[in-house]
Amino acid sequence: MPTLPFLEIMVIRGCNLSCEGCTTFSDLKHSGYTTWDQGRRWLQPWTERLELPAIGFMGGEPLMNPDIKSWIHGVRDLLPQSQIRFVTNGLLLHKHWDVFELLRNIKNSVFKISYHVNDSGLDLNIQKIFDSGAWIPVQEFGIDRWLDREHNFRFQIAKPDRFLRTFKNNYENMMPHNSDPRQAFECCVQQRCPLLFENKIFKCGTVGLTPQLLKRFGNPNQEQWQPYLVDGLTIDSSDQDIENFVNNFGKPHSICRQCPSQQDQYSFVDHRVTVRFKNDQPR
Repeated sequence: MPTLPFLEIMVIRGCNLSCEGCTTFSDLKHSGYTTWDQGRRWLQPWTERLELPAIGFMGGEPLMNPDIKSWIHGVRDLLPQSQIRFVTNGLLLHKHWDVFELLRNIKNSVFKISYHVNDSGLDLNIQKIFDSGAWIPVQEFGIDRWLDREHNFRFQIAKPDRFLRTFKNNYENMMPHNSDPRQAFECCVQQRCPLLFENKIFKCGTVGLTPQLLKRFGNPNQEQWQPYLVDGLTIDSSDQDIENFVNNFGKPHSICRQCPSQQDQYSFVDHRVTVRFKNDQPR
C-alpha cells in the first residue's frame, strides 16, 4: 500500500479562542463534535488503502471534545504502530490532565501546545508538564521538542506570531486569491497537513472545509470559487488517484492557487494582537 506520511482528522470545529486567519475557520462559532464512533467509520476503511505512520487530532480545540479519550484509545487500537500527534492551545489542560497522561501512557505520541495567548494558567500547565517527568531536549525534523524516552513521548511548544488569512475580503464576501500555486505553497502553514473530514481526504484543512464555509455564508462569489470546490479522495478512489495524492504530499498543487502568496501582505495577520477569547467558551 502507498504511504501517506501524515494525516490529520477533524475531531471538533469549536474552539475557546478566536484567531483571525485560522486555517480551519474555528474563529467562527461551531456546535457539536465528532465522536470516535463517527471517526472510526471515517478512518478504518482508509487503513486498507493507505499506510498511515502518523495521525494528528485537529480542531478547533480537541480538549473540548468530550469523547477525546475514546479517540485516543480508538486510534491506538486501530493503528498500534502509528504516532499520535495531539495539538491543543493548552488553556483547558488543568481540567483534562488525564488526557495528557493517557497520551504519555499509550506511547509513541506527541503532545503539542500551540501558545496563542499570555495566560498565567497556561504557564502553570506548561510548568506542570515539565515537572511531570525526565525530559531530554531533542531536535526532530528541525523542530525543538522534549523527549520522555521511557514512554517514547514528546512534548512541543509552538508560539506563532503571524497568521495568514486564506481568502480575500470578509466571510460574507470571500474570494479566492488565484495565486501562483508554487508561490502560495511557499508561505503555507499546511504544507504537510492533509485532512480527513467526513470520509474524504483533502490536500489540507482549508481545501476540505472551504465548501462548507461558503455554503454557510450563502455561497458568495460562487463562479470564482468553482475551480476550488474539489471532492477530495474517497475510499472508492482509484489506486492511481491515491498514488498521485501521496506523491504530491509536501508539494504544491493547482488547488493552492486559492490561497495568498508572500506578495499579498494584507493577508498576513499579527496573531498576538488579533487573537481573542470567545466569550461563551470555557477557559
